[in-house]
Parts: sequence; C-alpha cells; structure tokens
Amino acid sequence: MLTSRNNQVTLSPSLPEIIYTPKLLNFLTLALDPTTRCITLEGTIRSIKTVSAVEAFHLLVQRQTCPLALMAAEDNDAIMDKLLRAERGLLTLWPDKYKLDKEEIGGFFVRAKTSHGEVKILLCGYSDKSKWEKILGKEIETIMIDEVNTADPQFVSEAFGRQSSTDHPVMIFTLNGDDPQHWVYQERINKSLIIGDCPASTKIEMDAAEFKKRGYYYTWWSFTDNPKLTDKQRTEIRHEFPRGSYYHKTRVLGERGKWGQLIYADYMSIPKNYRNLYINDPKSGKRVLDPKLGICKYAIGCDIAENKASNVYALGGFDDKHSNVYILDLMVFKSSGDSGTTGYVKKTQMLKAFLSKHQAIIPQIEYIAVDSAEGNYINDLKGQAPSMGLQSGRVIASYKATILKRINLNQLLFNKGNIVFDLSCLLGYQAYQSSTWTKGKEGAERDDPGNNQAVDIMDAIEYLETKYMAALSRGQIKGETGAAS
Repeated sequence: MLTSRNNQVTLSPSLPEIIYTPKLLNFLTLALDPTTRCITLEGTIRSIKTVSAVEAFHLLVQRQTCPLALMAAEDNDAIMDKLLRAERGLLTLWPDKYKLDKEEIGGFFVRAKTSHGEVKILLCGYSDKSKWEKILGKEIETIMIDEVNTADPQFVSEAFGRQSSTDHPVMIFTLNGDDPQHWVYQERINKSLIIGDCPASTKIEMDAAEFKKRGYYYTWWSFTDNPKLTDKQRTEIRHEFPRGSYYHKTRVLGERGKWGQLIYADYMSIPKNYRNLYINDPKSGKRVLDPKLGICKYAIGCDIAENKASNVYALGGFDDKHSNVYILDLMVFKSSGDSGTTGYVKKTQMLKAFLSKHQAIIPQIEYIAVDSAEGNYINDLKGQAPSMGLQSGRVIASYKATILKRINLNQLLFNKGNIVFDLSCLLGYQAYQSSTWTKGKEGAERDDPGNNQAVDIMDAIEYLETKYMAALSRGQIKGETGAAS
C-alpha cells in the first residue's frame, strides 16, 4: 500500500523521512499502471522530480520478473551522487534491498532483492558511447534516464529497443526545460498525455503534437511540490537567477527556453563581479588585499599556447571554505612561434616574473594548475618549481571537467557574486562578458574561433577553479575527483 498515516512515513530512525504527498502518491500510482510505457518528469530545480523518479523505479523493479533493469545518467559520478547515494537515493532509502556490486571483469552494478528473485540493475553513463554499448543485446525491463535531454539520441533509441521483449517495460525520463525544438521533445515527450498541471507555454507545445503515443505520460514538477522546503527557501529559489535569463525560465519557472547568443552576460553585474579588491594598509601604507574578503589560499591557472595563440597565467584567491574565488592578477603574452624546449624556457621565465610580483603569498599558493594536455610542460615545470620557491608537487595537471560544466559553474558564480575580478583584471571580466555560444549549438558549445585571447584567458581561470567545483557551486556541479596527468 502507498497510503500512510498522516501521509508521512519514517522507514527507520537511521533512514531519511519520506513524505507521501497526494501528488507523489498519484505519480507512483501512474508509474505502476499497466498501461504506462514511458513517463516523463520535467520541471524546476528542487522539485523532487528525481527523488520521485527513483521511488517509482524502486517500485517497478520490485514488481518486475525480468532479471535486468537500468539506471542511466551523464556519467558514473552523476549516477552515484544523484540516483544511488543521494539523501533519497536508491541505496540510501532501501539498504536492505539494494547493494552496490562489481563485476569481476567490468564495471559496477546494483544487486536488487525482490519477491520474484534477484534483479541486476545496470549503471550506464551515456556521455561515453564505449561504456553504454554494454546494454546492446540485453533484455531490460525498467529503465530510468536522468537528464534525458543531455543523452545521445542513439542511446535513448537503443534503450527503448532493449525493452521490447519484456513483460512490463517502463521508461522513466527526468529533465529540466530545454530548447522547445530539442529532439527529445519532438520525438518522444511531446507525444505524451499530460497528467495534472503544467505551464501554459508547455501545454501549447505539447498540444501541437499531431498524435499521442499509447502509454506515454507527462508530469510537471515545481519546487512548490517539495514538502521539505520552507517559505524562505522557496523565496530564495525564485531569485536564484536574473529574471529573463535562460536559467530563470528553465530552472525557476520550469518552462522550456532557448539560449541567447551571449553565454554569461545575463548573469554578470559590475558591482558584484568587478571591483577593487585591494586597500591601502594604514600601518605600512602599502597596497594589500582587503582582509574582509577572507582570502587565505591561492592558486594559479596556466593555459599554455602554441603558434599565434596566447599564454595566460591567472592568479586566484579563495576563502577557507572555497565558497568564493577572486581573480587577482593576469599575465597574457603571445607564443611568438616558440616551440619545444625554447618555448618552455621562455614560458617558465614569464611565470617566474609573474610570481615575483607576489613574493609574499608564495607559501600560500596551493597549486599551479596547468592544462592537462601539456604533459611535457608539466614535467618540465615540476623540475623548475623549487627555484620558484614551490615544491614540485604543487604543479598539477588541471582537474578535468567538460567545458559545459565549467560554463555552468561560472554562470552560477557570476549570478551569486561568488567570482570577483580585481580592477587590474579587466581583460578577464571582458572575456566572459563577450563570450558566445557556437552558432547552431547554443547551450552546448562555447565559440572558439582559434587564436582567441579571450578563450585562452577563460581557460586559465577555469583551470584554477575546477579543483573546487563542488564547493564553489554549493555541490551543484562536480568535476572529476583527481587531476589528470
């Protein structure tokens, strides 16, 4: 039974509380309906749509007789953090029924106990085709695809194909709003029957579909559906992004929207993101960092160039919680055709000159993050580090993150005022202010026409940021757990 006394269930003192609101109960009933073939959850941030999808997935797996199910997200980190080990993830809520296991040869999977026997839940990161090809040739009954709008269309088609021979195939999609012309709307979601309310603009787009597919259902979720949020938290969400921006429309209003040409401009504000970070020390009369900023750690990002592109060294400062990043200095210079060892020598000389301006903080420089593709220069720089007053271990390869994750991180930082450029770093601020999407790939790729100084500057700044993506984004964005070498 899905009903409960006072609509509230506590599984045990050590497990999270689940509040079965009427909307959640109706959704779970719909997911279990014999006619359901594909069910979509779209909506705002903090709307419990992913949590609800996980709960529906659990009930469907417990019902199925087929030995295989599948959970898919962008990569393994997203699967673990959002679907399995989150506060209301599969492993967290039902630890007696689901255990993470590993193949002798191969990756991780979840072993599920059901009344019909054991079910093996495959885990699939769809961003890497070589990893999701493992689903080919298998019969899979229950499938959940998180953030389906970022998935490969071929992967989604293959996933549907894997269900064709099972008894009760159900596909679960979750997503935030995206471009109304996105393939997943046109080919799948818009062919669904709307269950409950949704924004008028979304209803118009859904109603425009020429025909509906049997068993396809659409549900829309808002942060107002989340019983855990306080009125204060709901108010904060309403002001999370500037009105009129892409993220305000898709994340706060829960509607579908299309990116403009400029990537960051909607989220930037000069008073928040660009000001003098230094003051005159009344005792020494010297120019020093404003102590109110709480900067106690430093890092340098290095973008190393070839041919006519620019080399960039960016100095950043962090507070003790890595909740803010301050861009304090930039050095930008052309390669002038240098290559090989000669090029490395000159670049290292320029880095030493850059550091000489900041002798007082060298002991507090946590790392120098170099483009991870520049393995030879990283090794060369490690050998030069002691002559610069640094241990060789402080020279690291940049922590890997997709450019899109880096873009999302800085949109959040600009909007919240958590990235601030000193007045001496106007070039850096202007680089972000003028940054554009690749035409025809808005929301997916940053334009890089080649030999673009602005892109080189952004790369250097992002190399110093990405080690602390999770802290800077308040846990919303996570990069890889280690540096690439």
